[in-house]
Amino acid sequence: MAVIHELSPHLADLIAAGEVVERPSSVAKELVENAIDAGSTRITVEIENGGITYLRIADNGCGMSAEDAPVAFRRHATSKLRTEEDLNAIGTLGFRGEALAAISSVTRIDLFTRQAGSIAGLHLHLEAGEIQTQEEAGCPEGTTIVVRDLFFNTPARMKFLKKDFTEAGYILGVVQHAALSHPEIAFTLIRDGKQVFSSDGKGKLIAPVFGVFGKEMTANMIEVPMTERNGMTVHGYIVKPHAGRANRSMQHFFVNGRYVKSRLMQAAMEEAYRNAIITGKYPSGAVFLDLPLSAVDVNVHPAKTEVKFSQEKPIFEVVYIACKNALAANDNMPHLEHKEKEAPAKPREDNLTHEQQRFAIPKPVDPKPFAAPRVKPTPITPVKNDEEAPDLEDFLVSIPPKAERPRSASAYLSAPRILQDEPQEPIRPRMAQPVESSVAEPTPAVHTLTPEPEDEPMVVVPPVSAPEVKDKPQILQPLDTGVRVIGECFQTYIIAEDKDGLILIDKHAAHERILFNKLRAETDMPQQQLLTPVIVELTGEEAAAVQSQIADIRQAGFSIDSFGENSFAVRSVPAYLDSGDVQSVISELAEKAMNSRTTVPDRLDDLIHTVACKAAIKAGKPTTMTELQDLCERVLSDDNVRSCPHGRPTTVRLTKYELDKMFKRVNQ
Repeated sequence: MAVIHELSPHLADLIAAGEVVERPSSVAKELVENAIDAGSTRITVEIENGGITYLRIADNGCGMSAEDAPVAFRRHATSKLRTEEDLNAIGTLGFRGEALAAISSVTRIDLFTRQAGSIAGLHLHLEAGEIQTQEEAGCPEGTTIVVRDLFFNTPARMKFLKKDFTEAGYILGVVQHAALSHPEIAFTLIRDGKQVFSSDGKGKLIAPVFGVFGKEMTANMIEVPMTERNGMTVHGYIVKPHAGRANRSMQHFFVNGRYVKSRLMQAAMEEAYRNAIITGKYPSGAVFLDLPLSAVDVNVHPAKTEVKFSQEKPIFEVVYIACKNALAANDNMPHLEHKEKEAPAKPREDNLTHEQQRFAIPKPVDPKPFAAPRVKPTPITPVKNDEEAPDLEDFLVSIPPKAERPRSASAYLSAPRILQDEPQEPIRPRMAQPVESSVAEPTPAVHTLTPEPEDEPMVVVPPVSAPEVKDKPQILQPLDTGVRVIGECFQTYIIAEDKDGLILIDKHAAHERILFNKLRAETDMPQQQLLTPVIVELTGEEAAAVQSQIADIRQAGFSIDSFGENSFAVRSVPAYLDSGDVQSVISELAEKAMNSRTTVPDRLDDLIHTVACKAAIKAGKPTTMTELQDLCERVLSDDNVRSCPHGRPTTVRLTKYELDKMFKRVNQ
């Protein structure tokens, strides 16, 4: 039988170091947290070779006395806890008193520290946890710790480290999290002699947000105003729904100024984006939660990156409400921005001043890069080379050659679609059945060609909507929102304009969202009775899934009953649904029921998604100008129709300034 013996202090330190010191970023995290607890207003981090061979943390905090500095490297030595009661209300980032002891046991450390008012500072040199040198030294106020040769006495740990660039990236993340949680502190990170990150320390959160998320993402972020609920407050910045990412790497959560990984806060934020973000995309942002110290336990993980809340439901509610209100209070319409390749700058002549260069007249022999070649005109074809010019097929409608003249207007006209519906609700998909009429209507397009006598030139006129009374053309008036509907392109996107620019609306996505909101708000789902029941045949698995969720399907507006083996009889459907879609809708509901593991309210939302999608106006189908104008009015007057239930944007804005930039009407 093995003999039980007590481990040596050095071996115990090495074991403890394995829990605290995983890689150079672990060292940086512990030392940066100590610098923050010391009341610093400026912290500099400098690394070489990913922090493996050299890591320096310098701060201007309170510093340590000559008596306290050697004690700080002993295990369980700390100035942040005194009694057992202090564990119930931990307000500092560090508290265990193990970090310095664990770090010094596997590295070579030089410590320089001086308190305010002291004439001289102190220098300590340690190797493997043992003090080798202790002497007075001249140094600035605060503390500077230089860590060299990480894991020099445990080479087996070196093989688990990654490349220098990767390890440096982990340290960058540590500094960024610290800058986000403490915008009042100026942080600087220097990697291999080059500054790669800095924050001004002026206390404004937007500054470190810009440094962490970058210019493009910050432009698509909205502020979460301070929200208070049940003694807890939440604030921060989150992205607009259309700027979702394919992963959660840019989600940052902080509890009482400490960066944490919280599944609870993550779920609350993502729930706020439900039905607003594209499926498969995740929101990003920095969310800060402040709550009483006694309501959270931070002593549950060696790295202190996980916390445990005494009550989870209030935490979920306050984060969800804060993010949801921020999204609802902002315009989430994406804006198009014209970007073009920058032309290489011309070399300037050294003998000319800046003003002379601006007004210098080019020599006759200089080429004219913007001169058009004098060649015989040829028919215009869209540019296909993405590397040389942007593809404009999505923005332009090709115009037929002038020589090909139509013999009659019938080539540009199509049969109209007249809706039979109540005056107050002109768009009702269940009534959207095309009815043949003797009145002709122009196909929705940007321009309509009107035939003229053979001896007169062809004239381009704006599109007109279907006449309603005795061939009298309908005059389009600006909407109440100040928007004028121009028409539609590709029979998919509504084109409208206001004083700021163009607005493009995806008519199917917008109508789907309108129906979804209306159906979800209904207490009793409106139904329409079918003349004859529709018998739907399903597979065995699909039938079992439908039978298990038949109550939810009935709540979504279907009157459905079992009709023999693997069959169901549908006698009524939601009022907005076309009876011809019953088979496909039930099959889709069956497939979702097979794969669904969500709660009952979420399952009902999924069913309403399907109904709204099937009932909405279909892309590629002709739509009258009256319908386009009414749909545009509904979309722009309701802030809850900025994305379809699947998260795709319904509206996109192209500002007049961006159009002027495209046509070189303004200076770049």
